Amino acid sequence: MEPKPQSPKEKEDAQLKPYLKYSGLAFQMIAIMAVAAWGGRKLDAYFQNQIPWWTLVLLLLAVFGSMYSVIVTLTRKK
Repeated sequence: MEPKPQSPKEKEDAQLKPYLKYSGLAFQMIAIMAVAAWGGRKLDAYFQNQIPWWTLVLLLLAVFGSMYSVIVTLTRKK
C-alpha cells in the first residue's frame, strides 16, 4: 500500500512532535533537580548539618533518576 499524502498541517505536526518530546524531557529533568535541591536544603536545615549531605545525596539520586527516565523514554518504541 502506498502511504497517503500528508497535508501541510500533518507534516508540521510530525516535525513538531520530537521538539515537544525533547523539550518536555528537559523541563522534567529541571523539575526533578529543583525538587531534590529544595528538599535537600530543607532536610539539611532541619537536621542542622554543617555539610549539606542531604542536598548532595538527593541531587545525585535526582541525576541518576532523571537520566534513567530519559533513557527509558528515548528507547521506548512509539
